[in-house]
Amino acid sequence: MFTIFGKIMLTIGLILVIFGYFGPVKSGDPIFGSIFILVGLAILALAFVIGKDNRR
Repeated sequence: MFTIFGKIMLTIGLILVIFGYFGPVKSGDPIFGSIFILVGLAILALAFVIGKDNRR
């Protein structure tokens, strides 16, 4: 389904989204946390575009 690069990007993106939500957003710094969440979502989107395994 995903190449190794895609799996690594998925993992990093999920870690950034989870850290951005439970770290800065919960502690009261929503702008810093929102940047982490947006970067994480961008990495997740790139993982689906770049990291797909093209088997046909």
